[in-house]
Amino acid sequence: MKKIFFVSLSIALFLMVSCSSPESKLIGTWKVKNVETNFDEQKVSPEMLNQVIEMQKQTYFRIMNDSVMIIISNDNSHEAKWVFNDEDSAITFFFKGMETSPTKLGVYLDPKIVSETNTPLGKITIFYGKE
Repeated sequence: MKKIFFVSLSIALFLMVSCSSPESKLIGTWKVKNVETNFDEQKVSPEMLNQVIEMQKQTYFRIMNDSVMIIISNDNSHEAKWVFNDEDSAITFFFKGMETSPTKLGVYLDPKIVSETNTPLGKITIFYGKE
């Protein structure tokens, strides 16, 4: 009897874990774990590069539920709505009144979110990890 109970419990736990959506895995606080840059060294001094990297590390976000996130930067917080795209694992967000202009946050590559941005100075890749 105990054996049947443990087998049933194991199957139930397996189904709960395997059926959890990517959205539910995203709930929590995400902070910068690493920043990689590919900048034109003739346009950027090492000091400026360090400043850019440190600025990126000051922003993090908290996904509250399946549609609301809080973006925290320099002790200011901003509420936004977010959407997960099942096809390409992209996460986009938008602020109230700006629903037609979503911003791509990054791509969810379990267990991290990777954000790539091209700037006039070069490319920045930010790796977020869940706290």
